[in-house]
Amino acid sequence: MLMVLVSKRFLAWLCLVLLMPGLALTTYAGDYKPPDLPQVFHAKTYPIHESHDNERVAIALDPYFEPEKADLLHVPYRKHNLLPVRFIITNDGNEPVSLRDLKVQFITAHNEKQEPATTDDIQRRLANQPRTQTTTPPVPLPLPRKSRGRISSGTQDEIEYLQFKARAVEAHGTQSGFLFFDTSGMSDPLSGSHIYISGIRNGDGQELFYFDLPLKKFPANQDMPLIH
Repeated sequence: MLMVLVSKRFLAWLCLVLLMPGLALTTYAGDYKPPDLPQVFHAKTYPIHESHDNERVAIALDPYFEPEKADLLHVPYRKHNLLPVRFIITNDGNEPVSLRDLKVQFITAHNEKQEPATTDDIQRRLANQPRTQTTTPPVPLPLPRKSRGRISSGTQDEIEYLQFKARAVEAHGTQSGFLFFDTSGMSDPLSGSHIYISGIRNGDGQELFYFDLPLKKFPANQDMPLIH
């Protein structure tokens, strides 16, 4: 009898906890819908590309900065001073190329260098959190409170979905994904900026020649701005 009474009290307490705001045990149902992005094609088909025909590898950059492209993404990255750049790499060779040692640098018009933002960097920026935080000591009970400084499950899923993750490019294949860069204080992060790419290796482990691509395509009769 005592056991039945305890069980009923436990069930009643559990129901109360689940109904309390901020304490509900929710799971993401996996109903995230990826943004409707243009299909990926061979890297040579993009306006901003560089091809090493002797090594049979080509790389293209497709910045999502202007509104017509930025608005295709669910998350307003530009509002948070993040520049999404679609990175496309095509391997026309007969053997895979390795990206395990891939190194990418975003170099501004003022010769400031940075690596792509990590997942944590992106999440902090979108949550308007500083890079360093003090840890709040845990309290005995998780009291209901308004969620602040967090991002939604859908935003987390989009970051995971978009980021470039490939560790290799198969023979006669193309891999793509997004790299994110911090554009704080830049009114036009594309003008005069370029991306330096190294660390790509062929099947024999030999490093390919580096790639260096501008982020803005200029007409053939117009020179790219000098980098100071």
